[in-house]
Amino acid sequence: MTALAPADPAAAAPLRVGSPPLSLHRALAGTGSLVRLALRRDRVVLPVYVVVVLLMVAVTYSSVATVYGTQAERDELAASMGTNSAFLALLGPLEHTGSVASTTAWRVGLFMILVLGVLAVLTVVRHTRKEEETGRLELVRAAHVGSLAPLATGVLVAAGMSVLTGALMAAMFVAQGADGASSVAFGLQFAALGLAGTGIGAVCAQVATSSRTANTIGVLLLVAGYALRGVADIEPSADWLHWVSPVGWVQEIDPFGANAVGPALLCLALFVVCVAVAARTSLGRDLGAGLVQPRPGPAGSASLTSPLAIARRIQLPGVASWALGVGAYCLLVGFLLDSVDDIAGSSPQMQQIIEQLGGAGALAQVFQVAIMGFVGIAAAAFAVTSISRLHAEETSGRAELVLATGVSRNRYLSASVVLTVVGVVAVPLWSGLTMGLGHALVSGGWGDAFADAVGAGLVQVPAALVVAGLVLVLYGWWPRLVALGWGVVTFVLVVGQLGELLGLPQWVRDLSPFTHVPQVPLDPFALGPVLALTAVAAALFAVAYVGFGRRDVSGA
Repeated sequence: MTALAPADPAAAAPLRVGSPPLSLHRALAGTGSLVRLALRRDRVVLPVYVVVVLLMVAVTYSSVATVYGTQAERDELAASMGTNSAFLALLGPLEHTGSVASTTAWRVGLFMILVLGVLAVLTVVRHTRKEEETGRLELVRAAHVGSLAPLATGVLVAAGMSVLTGALMAAMFVAQGADGASSVAFGLQFAALGLAGTGIGAVCAQVATSSRTANTIGVLLLVAGYALRGVADIEPSADWLHWVSPVGWVQEIDPFGANAVGPALLCLALFVVCVAVAARTSLGRDLGAGLVQPRPGPAGSASLTSPLAIARRIQLPGVASWALGVGAYCLLVGFLLDSVDDIAGSSPQMQQIIEQLGGAGALAQVFQVAIMGFVGIAAAAFAVTSISRLHAEETSGRAELVLATGVSRNRYLSASVVLTVVGVVAVPLWSGLTMGLGHALVSGGWGDAFADAVGAGLVQVPAALVVAGLVLVLYGWWPRLVALGWGVVTFVLVVGQLGELLGLPQWVRDLSPFTHVPQVPLDPFALGPVLALTAVAAALFAVAYVGFGRRDVSGA
């Protein structure tokens, strides 16, 4: 049996007034071991993060090369989508059309760069505040681990992921024959915002006492910067808004144009300052505490009398954040729907790529089907996070405490399953409502706008439940493999939503449940596929219940 080494009191104690100075070497003791442990634990999640971002850019590059391969086609794009207010808000101005690479850099837009920044926030919080919240960090700190080692671990892992992604982006563009300096500037956008997100996440992990609150604050700060940058692109008089957030800074790098390094240095400076602030705050607070303390609830609660009530208290904020985030994006898409025909109608190539994503028919409806397909993937991703939280309840020992009462295993599992299903339904339903609202405000056709959008969203639910069922089977039988759920989401994204663009064989695309979803409103609603997918999901849920009822619940 391996015993933990005795703690080093000087390294573990918080910094207090009058205490002797703590050497940086002792404060960072054990960082290397924690980094190796973090990389081992994230051996599935981090590669999925990086591969998905790279894959989305690679697919976009391929589609742009097909649709806008000539200068005339790219100039036509600049005259249509490049001047549309909605696209200005989403992607920024299209100022460089001299090559496929420069057009791809715009088409990928700040949206994918923002995604990497968000992933950096989630990563650093997961390895800092999440570890405190679950109590694991207290055990780790009982060994020869310095007081700043956990923070340094989260920062190094998140920053490494960001820099690696940026380097791979630059290498991918260079491999396609793009200008070297401009390719580096493009990759620098990803790396710079990833570093800024890492610093922001490090500070948020000190401010909040829960990982969920820390993630919410960090993500909202980045999204707010993205929105302010959009206002600056639409309204020239508000150009100064580009300089109030790191999202605006990375836009000013301007790859294939100015290739400016200064804005990236601002992101680096923000990273350094935020990490320094986070380190100083971490040394001055108690383990598990935060700068913003949650308000304590009553000593007893008449509402928390069942596993369902507890699951509702724990998981409903996550349902709301996912639904609101995806719904906000669909609201913007709704504003665009009425102008899709005008934007793409004169470009046969644009029509072809939209139809590859959504099918043949009216372009506005095809675009709607394509976007709702991605919303279905988002609903499936929510299911993975929900079931992962169920696994976290078990590994923390709280599941055993609940099951030690008169609560049966089926009742305990059903409480979380109900909330997972609620979230899987809520994400596409709310997204359909917001998309319908945006479309109706522009077109005026309130009835049809809502019916089409909500219908296109709800038909995604059975396919998302199939993914949820697969992940729940992993939890029910092999709980340590729950992280593979992100691999399932990546698979259905690639083969289901991007399979046509990638030229994958039909039998491969058929492996994704989303391939079998009725293309509402392009086609009439078909009950058969919906019932079949629902039956498959129900069977998977049943298998998961059997596994959970038979295995040990021991935090494994």
